Amino acid sequence: MRMELSLKEQISNFIRSLPKVEQKYDPMSEEAYFYGLRNFVHFHGTRHIDIRLSKLQQEEALRTNIALRHQYAPQEGWISCVLDTKEQAENTKRLIQQAYDTCVSLKSLHKSAN
Repeated sequence: MRMELSLKEQISNFIRSLPKVEQKYDPMSEEAYFYGLRNFVHFHGTRHIDIRLSKLQQEEALRTNIALRHQYAPQEGWISCVLDTKEQAENTKRLIQQAYDTCVSLKSLHKSAN
């Protein structure tokens, strides 16, 4: 009988399902995910995850209390989430999707500028 996946495993599987996302080494985290050269999400242990959003997305996530202010790099758009409940995991997935979409649009903006 298969045990239910942990919230962290569910989130990791969700991130890995996004097109062109790679898990790479990052000195700040044991599990970091990149779109191109941009680290947009990484874990700290099994319950904490940091996500890099646009400034507007970051403000909205903090205002609605679905994310916490990042301890070290809030000026870069980073926020933190805790994975204790299914609701937190669902909110976290939505934020990861926003961060991913931001990476994709930044990359296409960059391509069209060249």
